[in-house]
Amino acid sequence: MLHFIRQIRQRWDDWCGDREMELSIRRHLTEHGYFGTTAKLRSVRLIAVQRPGWQQVFRFEATARVNPESAQFSEAFSDDPTDTAAIYHELFGLVREDLRAKISDTRVFDDSGERAELFRRWSDGMIRLRGAHGLADS
Repeated sequence: MLHFIRQIRQRWDDWCGDREMELSIRRHLTEHGYFGTTAKLRSVRLIAVQRPGWQQVFRFEATARVNPESAQFSEAFSDDPTDTAAIYHELFGLVREDLRAKISDTRVFDDSGERAELFRRWSDGMIRLRGAHGLADS
């Protein structure tokens, strides 16, 4: 029973809740050399908002498989892509949305420190979430 409750909690924690944003993240991953449709998204959280709520910044983590046919990662694979094992990358991402202009900007990084630096720039002047799910110290 305890395992079932933990499993339900994990599914709730990893639920994105916004289909358009999820598709935007997956499209971004596909455009940058990953299999975006099969990427596992985790911890999608709102971490900054500017009043009255039109501009928002979200964080997420993803485990994405590298596409061997991608030009960005072609050196990581041998000449025959069927011989190689699948390569997965742990990625840290941010999504900035402006709902008035219907703009969504997604960025992913290999390092969480790079994500934190971009978050500081993007969230300047916004209300930031503090605590376990936020990215800023203040």
